[in-house]
Amino acid sequence: MKKLICCLLLTAASLPAAQVEDWLKSGLLHPDVIASVREKLELTEEQQTKLNTQLSEARAEAVPLEQAVKEQQKALGQLLKNPNTSAEMAAAQLTKLLDAEAAIKQLQLRALIGMRNVLTPEQLAKATQLGPQKLAAVGGLEAQVREKAGKLRAAVEAIGVPPTEAMKYRGEEIEKLIKSGELGAANAELDELIQDSHFKELDGEVKKVDFEKYEPGSTDLESLRERYEGVQGAGQEIISLPLLRDLVQAKAAFEAAKEAQDAEMVGRILTYVEGRLKK
Repeated sequence: MKKLICCLLLTAASLPAAQVEDWLKSGLLHPDVIASVREKLELTEEQQTKLNTQLSEARAEAVPLEQAVKEQQKALGQLLKNPNTSAEMAAAQLTKLLDAEAAIKQLQLRALIGMRNVLTPEQLAKATQLGPQKLAAVGGLEAQVREKAGKLRAAVEAIGVPPTEAMKYRGEEIEKLIKSGELGAANAELDELIQDSHFKELDGEVKKVDFEKYEPGSTDLESLRERYEGVQGAGQEIISLPLLRDLVQAKAAFEAAKEAQDAEMVGRILTYVEGRLKK
Protein backbone atom coordinates (compact mmCIF):
# COMPACT_ATOMS: atom_id res chain seq x y z
CA MET A 1 0.00 0.00 0.00
CA LYS A 2 2.78 2.44 0.89
CA LYS A 3 4.44 1.95 -2.48
CA LEU A 4 1.24 2.74 -4.31
CA ILE A 5 0.51 5.73 -2.11
CA CYS A 6 3.98 7.19 -2.64
CA CYS A 7 3.64 7.05 -6.43
CA LEU A 8 0.05 8.23 -6.62
CA LEU A 9 0.42 12.00 -6.29
CA LEU A 10 -1.44 12.24 -9.63
CA THR A 11 0.56 15.08 -11.11
CA ALA A 12 0.07 17.24 -8.03
CA ALA A 13 2.68 19.57 -9.49
CA SER A 14 0.29 20.41 -12.32
CA LEU A 15 -2.48 21.37 -9.91
CA PRO A 16 -2.62 24.66 -8.02
CA ALA A 17 -1.44 24.05 -4.45
CA ALA A 18 -4.36 26.07 -3.10
CA GLN A 19 -6.80 23.78 -4.93
CA VAL A 20 -5.47 20.64 -3.26
CA GLU A 21 -5.20 22.33 0.14
CA ASP A 22 -8.83 23.45 -0.11
CA TRP A 23 -9.93 19.88 -0.75
CA LEU A 24 -7.94 18.57 2.21
CA LYS A 25 -9.33 21.28 4.49
CA SER A 26 -12.82 20.25 3.43
CA GLY A 27 -12.43 16.78 4.89
CA LEU A 28 -10.59 14.77 2.24
CA LEU A 29 -7.42 12.93 3.23
CA HIS A 30 -4.11 12.88 1.42
CA PRO A 31 -2.93 9.29 0.75
CA ASP A 32 0.16 9.89 2.89
CA VAL A 33 -2.04 10.71 5.88
CA ILE A 34 -3.81 7.35 5.64
CA ALA A 35 -0.51 5.53 5.16
CA SER A 36 1.09 7.20 8.17
CA VAL A 37 -1.55 5.89 10.62
CA ARG A 38 -2.79 2.76 8.85
CA GLU A 39 -1.84 0.58 11.84
CA LYS A 40 -3.90 2.78 14.16
CA LEU A 41 -6.88 2.62 11.80
CA GLU A 42 -6.99 -1.20 12.05
CA LEU A 43 -8.03 -1.52 8.42
CA THR A 44 -9.80 -4.72 7.48
CA GLU A 45 -8.47 -6.90 4.68
CA GLU A 46 -11.37 -5.75 2.51
CA GLN A 47 -10.52 -2.09 3.16
CA GLN A 48 -6.85 -2.68 2.34
CA THR A 49 -7.84 -4.37 -0.92
CA LYS A 50 -10.20 -1.54 -1.88
CA LEU A 51 -7.58 1.12 -1.17
CA ASN A 52 -4.91 -0.73 -3.11
CA THR A 53 -7.25 -1.25 -6.05
CA GLN A 54 -8.39 2.36 -6.13
CA LEU A 55 -4.86 3.70 -5.98
CA SER A 56 -3.58 1.28 -8.60
CA GLU A 57 -6.41 2.07 -11.00
CA ALA A 58 -6.03 5.81 -10.44
CA ARG A 59 -2.31 5.66 -11.17
CA ALA A 60 -2.91 3.72 -14.38
CA GLU A 61 -5.59 6.19 -15.47
CA ALA A 62 -3.33 9.14 -14.65
CA VAL A 63 -0.51 8.11 -17.00
CA PRO A 64 -2.20 9.03 -20.31
CA LEU A 65 -3.78 12.12 -18.72
CA GLU A 66 -0.37 13.35 -17.60
CA GLN A 67 0.99 12.76 -21.10
CA ALA A 68 -1.90 14.74 -22.59
CA VAL A 69 -1.09 17.70 -20.33
CA LYS A 70 2.57 17.62 -21.37
CA GLU A 71 1.60 17.53 -25.05
CA GLN A 72 -0.81 20.46 -24.71
CA GLN A 73 1.78 22.44 -22.73
CA LYS A 74 4.35 21.78 -25.45
CA ALA A 75 1.91 22.80 -28.17
CA LEU A 76 1.08 26.05 -26.38
CA GLY A 77 4.77 26.79 -25.88
CA GLN A 78 5.46 26.30 -29.59
CA LEU A 79 2.58 28.59 -30.53
CA LEU A 80 3.80 31.32 -28.19
CA LYS A 81 7.27 31.18 -29.72
CA ASN A 82 5.81 31.78 -33.17
CA PRO A 83 5.45 35.54 -33.81
CA ASN A 84 2.64 34.80 -36.29
CA THR A 85 0.41 33.20 -33.66
CA SER A 86 -2.74 35.19 -33.08
CA ALA A 87 -4.42 35.72 -29.71
CA GLU A 88 -7.32 33.55 -30.89
CA MET A 89 -5.03 30.66 -31.79
CA ALA A 90 -3.23 30.88 -28.43
CA ALA A 91 -6.54 31.09 -26.55
CA ALA A 92 -7.84 28.00 -28.32
CA GLN A 93 -4.73 26.04 -27.38
CA LEU A 94 -4.94 27.30 -23.80
CA THR A 95 -8.48 25.92 -23.64
CA LYS A 96 -7.15 22.51 -24.69
CA LEU A 97 -4.51 22.67 -21.97
CA LEU A 98 -7.03 23.65 -19.32
CA ASP A 99 -9.31 20.80 -20.41
CA ALA A 100 -6.41 18.34 -20.07
CA GLU A 101 -5.55 19.65 -16.61
CA ALA A 102 -9.22 19.52 -15.62
CA ALA A 103 -9.32 15.80 -16.43
CA ILE A 104 -6.47 15.23 -13.96
CA LYS A 105 -8.24 17.32 -11.32
CA GLN A 106 -11.37 15.24 -11.78
CA LEU A 107 -9.36 12.03 -11.41
CA GLN A 108 -7.57 13.22 -8.31
CA LEU A 109 -10.79 14.40 -6.68
CA ARG A 110 -12.51 11.06 -7.41
CA ALA A 111 -9.54 9.17 -5.97
CA LEU A 112 -9.49 11.22 -2.77
CA ILE A 113 -13.24 10.84 -2.28
CA GLY A 114 -13.01 7.14 -3.03
CA MET A 115 -10.37 6.63 -0.35
CA ARG A 116 -12.37 8.63 2.16
CA ASN A 117 -15.44 6.49 1.50
CA VAL A 118 -13.52 3.29 2.26
CA LEU A 119 -13.01 4.42 5.86
CA THR A 120 -15.62 4.27 8.59
CA PRO A 121 -16.57 7.55 10.29
CA GLU A 122 -14.48 6.49 13.31
CA GLN A 123 -11.44 5.71 11.14
CA LEU A 124 -11.87 8.96 9.27
CA ALA A 125 -11.93 10.95 12.51
CA LYS A 126 -8.85 9.12 13.82
CA ALA A 127 -6.91 9.64 10.60
CA THR A 128 -7.84 13.33 10.58
CA GLN A 129 -6.69 13.72 14.17
CA LEU A 130 -3.50 11.64 14.17
CA GLY A 131 -2.33 11.79 10.55
CA PRO A 132 -0.96 15.34 10.39
CA GLN A 133 0.93 14.86 13.68
CA LYS A 134 2.44 11.60 12.46
CA LEU A 135 3.44 13.10 9.12
CA ALA A 136 5.12 16.01 10.89
CA ALA A 137 7.12 13.59 13.08
CA VAL A 138 8.06 11.47 10.08
CA GLY A 139 9.08 14.56 8.13
CA GLY A 140 11.33 15.67 10.98
CA LEU A 141 13.00 12.26 11.21
CA GLU A 142 13.47 12.07 7.46
CA ALA A 143 15.11 15.50 7.46
CA GLN A 144 17.41 14.34 10.26
CA VAL A 145 18.39 11.21 8.34
CA ARG A 146 19.02 13.17 5.15
CA GLU A 147 21.17 15.70 7.02
CA LYS A 148 23.34 12.98 8.57
CA ALA A 149 23.71 11.19 5.25
CA GLY A 150 24.63 14.46 3.55
CA LYS A 151 27.38 15.20 6.05
CA LEU A 152 28.81 11.70 5.72
CA ARG A 153 28.73 11.91 1.93
CA ALA A 154 30.45 15.30 2.01
CA ALA A 155 33.19 13.92 4.28
CA VAL A 156 33.90 11.09 1.82
CA GLU A 157 33.98 13.50 -1.11
CA ALA A 158 36.37 15.80 0.79
CA ILE A 159 38.88 12.96 1.04
CA GLY A 160 39.01 12.95 -2.73
CA VAL A 161 38.33 9.31 -3.56
CA PRO A 162 35.19 7.38 -4.51
CA PRO A 163 33.40 5.55 -1.66
CA THR A 164 34.52 1.98 -1.16
CA GLU A 165 32.31 -0.98 -2.06
CA ALA A 166 31.59 -1.53 1.64
CA MET A 167 30.49 2.09 2.02
CA LYS A 168 28.30 1.93 -1.09
CA TYR A 169 26.65 -1.29 0.06
CA ARG A 170 25.74 0.07 3.47
CA GLY A 171 24.63 3.36 1.97
CA GLU A 172 22.35 1.56 -0.48
CA GLU A 173 20.83 -0.50 2.35
CA ILE A 174 20.06 2.68 4.26
CA GLU A 175 18.54 4.24 1.15
CA LYS A 176 16.28 1.20 0.75
CA LEU A 177 15.04 1.65 4.31
CA ILE A 178 14.33 5.33 3.65
CA LYS A 179 12.40 4.58 0.47
CA SER A 180 10.33 1.89 2.19
CA GLY A 181 9.40 4.34 4.95
CA GLU A 182 11.42 2.60 7.68
CA LEU A 183 12.98 5.84 8.87
CA GLY A 184 13.65 4.65 12.42
CA ALA A 185 15.66 1.69 11.16
CA ALA A 186 17.41 3.90 8.59
CA ASN A 187 18.38 6.37 11.30
CA ALA A 188 19.78 3.59 13.51
CA GLU A 189 21.76 2.08 10.61
CA LEU A 190 23.11 5.49 9.70
CA ASP A 191 24.22 6.17 13.27
CA GLU A 192 26.06 2.84 13.25
CA LEU A 193 27.71 3.64 9.92
CA ILE A 194 28.82 7.04 11.21
CA GLN A 195 30.30 5.38 14.30
CA ASP A 196 32.11 2.74 12.20
CA SER A 197 33.41 5.44 9.89
CA HIS A 198 35.08 7.28 12.81
CA PHE A 199 33.64 10.40 11.21
CA LYS A 200 34.48 12.67 14.16
CA GLU A 201 38.18 11.72 14.06
CA LEU A 202 38.58 13.49 10.72
CA ASP A 203 39.04 16.74 12.63
CA GLY A 204 42.42 15.52 13.87
CA GLU A 205 45.66 16.59 12.24
CA VAL A 206 46.88 14.49 9.32
CA LYS A 207 50.29 13.04 10.15
CA LYS A 208 52.77 12.65 7.36
CA VAL A 209 53.88 9.03 7.03
CA ASP A 210 57.60 8.19 6.86
CA PHE A 211 57.53 5.24 4.48
CA GLU A 212 61.31 4.83 4.71
CA LYS A 213 61.00 3.09 8.10
CA TYR A 214 58.99 0.19 6.67
CA GLU A 215 60.60 -2.94 5.27
CA PRO A 216 60.19 -3.32 1.49
CA GLY A 217 59.43 -7.01 1.58
CA SER A 218 59.49 -8.93 -1.69
CA THR A 219 60.15 -6.46 -4.50
CA ASP A 220 60.29 -8.54 -7.68
CA LEU A 221 57.75 -7.35 -10.24
CA GLU A 222 55.34 -10.27 -9.88
CA SER A 223 55.33 -10.06 -6.08
CA LEU A 224 54.70 -6.32 -6.15
CA ARG A 225 51.82 -6.83 -8.58
CA GLU A 226 50.22 -9.49 -6.37
CA ARG A 227 50.69 -7.39 -3.24
CA TYR A 228 49.16 -4.37 -4.95
CA GLU A 229 46.12 -6.34 -6.12
CA GLY A 230 45.75 -7.71 -2.60
CA VAL A 231 45.64 -4.30 -0.90
CA GLN A 232 43.44 -2.92 -3.66
CA GLY A 233 40.83 -5.60 -2.99
CA ALA A 234 41.06 -5.30 0.78
CA GLY A 235 40.76 -1.52 0.47
CA GLN A 236 37.21 -1.91 -0.84
CA GLU A 237 36.18 -3.19 2.61
CA ILE A 238 37.25 0.03 4.36
CA ILE A 239 34.63 1.95 6.31
CA SER A 240 36.96 4.09 8.45
CA LEU A 241 37.32 7.55 6.93
CA PRO A 242 40.56 8.46 8.76
CA LEU A 243 42.10 5.22 7.45
CA LEU A 244 40.87 5.98 3.96
CA ARG A 245 42.40 9.45 4.20
CA ASP A 246 45.76 8.00 5.29
CA LEU A 247 45.71 5.55 2.40
CA VAL A 248 45.16 8.43 -0.02
CA GLN A 249 48.52 9.75 1.20
CA ALA A 250 50.02 6.32 0.59
CA LYS A 251 48.50 6.20 -2.88
CA ALA A 252 50.12 9.50 -3.85
CA ALA A 253 53.49 8.27 -2.60
CA PHE A 254 52.97 4.96 -4.41
CA GLU A 255 52.31 6.70 -7.73
CA ALA A 256 55.44 8.82 -7.29
CA ALA A 257 57.60 5.77 -6.47
CA LYS A 258 56.09 3.88 -9.40
CA GLU A 259 56.84 6.78 -11.74
CA ALA A 260 60.44 6.83 -10.47
CA GLN A 261 60.61 3.02 -10.91
CA ASP A 262 61.72 2.75 -7.28
CA ALA A 263 60.69 -0.84 -6.54
CA GLU A 264 62.07 -0.70 -3.02
CA MET A 265 59.97 2.35 -2.10
CA VAL A 266 56.93 0.75 -3.73
CA GLY A 267 57.51 -2.27 -1.49
CA ARG A 268 57.84 -0.09 1.63
CA ILE A 269 54.58 1.70 0.86
CA LEU A 270 52.81 -1.62 0.28
CA THR A 271 54.14 -2.90 3.61
CA TYR A 272 52.69 0.17 5.33
CA VAL A 273 49.33 -0.29 3.62
CA GLU A 274 49.22 -4.02 4.35
CA GLY A 275 49.85 -3.31 8.01
CA ARG A 276 47.14 -0.68 8.22
CA LEU A 277 44.60 -2.95 6.54
CA LYS A 278 45.26 -5.78 9.02
CA LYS A 279 44.39 -3.63 12.02
